[in-house]
Amino acid sequence: MVVIRLARHGRHKYPTYRIVAADKRRAATSKFLDILGTYNPHTKELTLKKEQIAAYLKNGAQASDRVLRLLQSQDVELPKWAKTHDRNKSPKSEPVEEATDTKEEATEPAEVSTETAEATVEVANEKAEKAEKTAQEVKDSAGTSKEADKKDADDKKTEAVAEAVEETVKKEVKKEA
Repeated sequence: MVVIRLARHGRHKYPTYRIVAADKRRAATSKFLDILGTYNPHTKELTLKKEQIAAYLKNGAQASDRVLRLLQSQDVELPKWAKTHDRNKSPKSEPVEEATDTKEEATEPAEVSTETAEATVEVANEKAEKAEKTAQEVKDSAGTSKEADKKDADDKKTEAVAEAVEETVKKEVKKEA
C-alpha cells in the first residue's frame, strides 16, 4: 500500500520535512517512491506538487493525518474517504456536571427518587454479574487453564507455608510457657 507521509530531513535540532509517497512497510526515512513537496514547521513554508498528490490519492494512496491537514490548508481537493482525526473530540463518557458556585445550593441534599436509585442498583448488579461471568469464562477457557492451575497451585503452596509458620510459632509459644 502506498502512503503519503512526512519524512524528516534537515540538520540537527532543526527538522524540515519532505512530503513523500512511500511503501507503508518501509521506515519513514528510508526509500520512497516520489517527493511530493516540502514542509518547514519553523517558517510554516509549504510547497506541494498538487497534480502528483491528486494522482496518488485518486489511485488509493493513504495520506497521514498531518499531511491531510497540510493539504486542507492549501485547498487541495481530497477524496471523500480521506478524514482527519479530531483531537478536540470529547470522550464517549457522559459529561461531568460542574460544581455549584453558591454554598446554599451545595449544602442542600440532592433529591433522588427511589425509582432512580433502584434502577441504578439494578444496573450495578447486572454489571457485577457480567464481570463475574467473564472472569469465570476466562478461567474456564483453554488458553488460560494452565495459568489458572498454576495460580491455584501457588495459592496452595502459600497456604501450606502459612500453616507451617503457624505451627512453629505455636510450638515456640508452648516451649516458652
